[in-house]
Amino acid sequence: MKFLLLIALLVVAASATDNNDPISQESNVEFNGKYHYHYELKDGSKATQDGVLKSVNAEHNGEAVHGKYSFVGDDGQTYVVSYTADENGYRAVGDHLPTPPPTPESVLKALEYIRLHPYTTPEKKH
Repeated sequence: MKFLLLIALLVVAASATDNNDPISQESNVEFNGKYHYHYELKDGSKATQDGVLKSVNAEHNGEAVHGKYSFVGDDGQTYVVSYTADENGYRAVGDHLPTPPPTPESVLKALEYIRLHPYTTPEKKH
């Protein structure tokens, strides 16, 4: 959580030039840990993020964050990234982001074989 807020602050600080002054911004932090922020800059960049505190398990609390940002690239195209960050890690989605190649058929077959034939330890003779 602190890392994500630091990144957000760095993005805002780095864009604090006359050309990138905010044309709109809003933020709300509630007592229960829930928060929301949104800003839009003159250059077309936008960011929105919402977060809530959540119970991960009986011993750990955590943060669940959902957000989206967009910017205009040097090629004039608008790039959009949506993301989720929680106990399962950071997961970003965007049409321009690389995706992993498909899993080879041989690996899928091996995984299915392992699932159907689980390893068992041989019994010891006394």
